[in-house]
Amino acid sequence: MTRIMRVLAGASVLATGACSLDLTNPNSPTQEEVLADPAGLLSLAVGMQGQFSQTIDDYLVTNSLITDEWGTRSLSLIAYQSLLTGQNFDASYGVVSAPFSNSYAIIKSANTILTGADQSGLGVANRAGVVALAKLFKAMALGMLIQQYEKVPITISDASVPQPRSIVMDTILTLLESARADLATVTDAQLSEFRSQVVGTGFNQRATTDAMLARYYLIAGRHNDAITAADRVPLNVLSVFQYPDPNRNPIENLGIQLRYVAPLRSFVTQAEAGDRRPDYWVETTGPALPANPPDTVLRPFRKYSTRNESFPVYLPDEMKLIKAEAFARTNRLAEALILINQVRTQTSSTVDEPVAGLPAIVLVTQAEMLAEIAKQRRYELYEQGLRWEDTRRFGTAITTTPTFQWLPLPQRECDANPANPCG
Repeated sequence: MTRIMRVLAGASVLATGACSLDLTNPNSPTQEEVLADPAGLLSLAVGMQGQFSQTIDDYLVTNSLITDEWGTRSLSLIAYQSLLTGQNFDASYGVVSAPFSNSYAIIKSANTILTGADQSGLGVANRAGVVALAKLFKAMALGMLIQQYEKVPITISDASVPQPRSIVMDTILTLLESARADLATVTDAQLSEFRSQVVGTGFNQRATTDAMLARYYLIAGRHNDAITAADRVPLNVLSVFQYPDPNRNPIENLGIQLRYVAPLRSFVTQAEAGDRRPDYWVETTGPALPANPPDTVLRPFRKYSTRNESFPVYLPDEMKLIKAEAFARTNRLAEALILINQVRTQTSSTVDEPVAGLPAIVLVTQAEMLAEIAKQRRYELYEQGLRWEDTRRFGTAITTTPTFQWLPLPQRECDANPANPCG
């Protein structure tokens, strides 16, 4: 095996959360060799992105089945059906452990990159890019965790103590602000080599960092900060995870290949008359799909129905709706209404995103505006992994009641770590 292949193979091992960093293999480089080699560290960063993009379905399946987005098909696993119905649920199910283990595998990779960045001999631009990327993906992994579990650890050890949401949220925001500061030290021209070697053409690192800041500032209730961050995100740019062969979009695999899940028909029937967005996400005509439970009516996927279809890390109109909600919650109702109607009346876009094509609406009270924002988020941000958190933030303004308020901590975590609040 050549030196570069050994480095790439070692980076792959380090990116696997279930593997010990102390494993000895005479045909693979040690952790120290990988981290001391610039190519090894950059390869680990590539692997970290793949860890997140290839497991996005594990975050979505809980979110979409527990709320009102997806139902289970006749071939579905019992664990998936239990998320939908709330019956026969077990903390040992893979649907409980997968978001947890995936996230900490990503965090482990990010930590390894951050540890090795100063000892690998990276140039200034590559160091800034890879450190900022590691902080971004660590923050996104923690962000996904805190939307699934009520308390989670922020460190990785055998005795890590799960922390409350406020502490985890502070950690997420600190990581994102630090990532943004790292990127501010280099120009786009200086980052061009890093982007071509590590990030790829579909993922916009700067815009994604600001979009995640806007998202998590909103969830944290820091509304002015959310507005400021959202204002920095260009609305004519998409940032996506791509799935070139031999990879495939994990939602397509889950819904089309395995035939485990499909959109609920209620997503279509409950839409406002004339709304174009259900047709963007779902096949709205033709026969229904077989479901289990059999009284559930399902529609086929339209979006994410082909194997190489990309997945947006965020959608541009999420930024408009973040600002609208932040304005509404701080009683700047006129500004909120302008943004609501920008989302409602949009009829075209220069990027691949849903557009509503609806008339403008007249709203007066804060409660009316929050209810409308919740509705617009449902149709604008369908199957983006945000609906479950929206039910907590909007309360009765959302008409669905989630099957579970939170996932329990995985049973194996309860068995392995007495510090976990299980029971």
